Amino acid sequence: MAAEGTPGTPGTSEYILHHLTNLKLDLHTMQIDPEATGFWVLHLDSMVFSVLLALVFLVMFRSAARKATSGVPGKWQAFIELCVSTVDLQVKDAYHHGAKFVAPMALTVGFWVFFMNFMDMLPVDLLPRLAGAAGVDHLRTVPSTDPNIAIGLSLTVFLIAFGYSFVAKGFRGVASEFLFHPFGKWMMPVNFLLKCVEELAKPISLGLRLFGNMYAGEMIFILLATFTLGAFAKGATPITWGVVAVFAGLGAAMWVLFLKGRWKPALALMFGVPLLGLLGFIPGVGAGAFAEVALATGWTLFHILIISLQAYIFMTLTVVYMAMAADHH
Repeated sequence: MAAEGTPGTPGTSEYILHHLTNLKLDLHTMQIDPEATGFWVLHLDSMVFSVLLALVFLVMFRSAARKATSGVPGKWQAFIELCVSTVDLQVKDAYHHGAKFVAPMALTVGFWVFFMNFMDMLPVDLLPRLAGAAGVDHLRTVPSTDPNIAIGLSLTVFLIAFGYSFVAKGFRGVASEFLFHPFGKWMMPVNFLLKCVEELAKPISLGLRLFGNMYAGEMIFILLATFTLGAFAKGATPITWGVVAVFAGLGAAMWVLFLKGRWKPALALMFGVPLLGLLGFIPGVGAGAFAEVALATGWTLFHILIISLQAYIFMTLTVVYMAMAADHH
């Protein structure tokens, strides 16, 4: 059942549904329609964030390449070199053929997926609220939680691998695998059917794995955000909004302290401030805020592992599929 909020506050079900609705453009009418469905509907938010994050990857790595020196590398250059060498080692272990584009392809896919996943680290209401102030009613900020993006990426990898198999094996080699394996020439229809199922399972499993894990993570963040749903009521007092702003600033300070390795003050901010609200020392903040901050911070720390692991798995399977496309049976 939808939670009954204060006047002007959406219920829990409405809040969740709003955050799970994309900014949709119906190409038939060329109008924004959140209820639109079908093939000729573009998810503009997923497309825009995907392109922007691809540009972020391009700028980051191009900047490091242009400033690279043969002497003692800076921290940024050392980090980029570590990333490149790690991906290159992964490709050398799994791919034993001559195509030079596989390592750059794996690097691009891996980091692009990671950047898309990392958007889940932003506060649930941050960008949607800014978009709402600009007149955009719906905005989903994590492209990999959109099945169109996840399946689209996996299909692209599949088509590249399938096309490369013709380059590596020739038409006869590919036809032989589809028709004569594993049961020989007398079972060609069965061989063809089994091979089609095997090939189609690759993009489906690759895309659904990414989508499923990221969608679940996004849903947990949204559910945690409902603990303080009333704080975003249209009739909220200036004190409430001030407390929300303070919490946002303290959250940013906490992450800075975590990244600098100062664990004790970071943990003090993570639990101390909401505890003061729970005890009544901070007006407008209570048990809901304490639960949200504590649980969301713990889930965020765990979710960093998930988004990194999903990007790594997507990159590794890309390399594996390329190797399978080039292997002769």
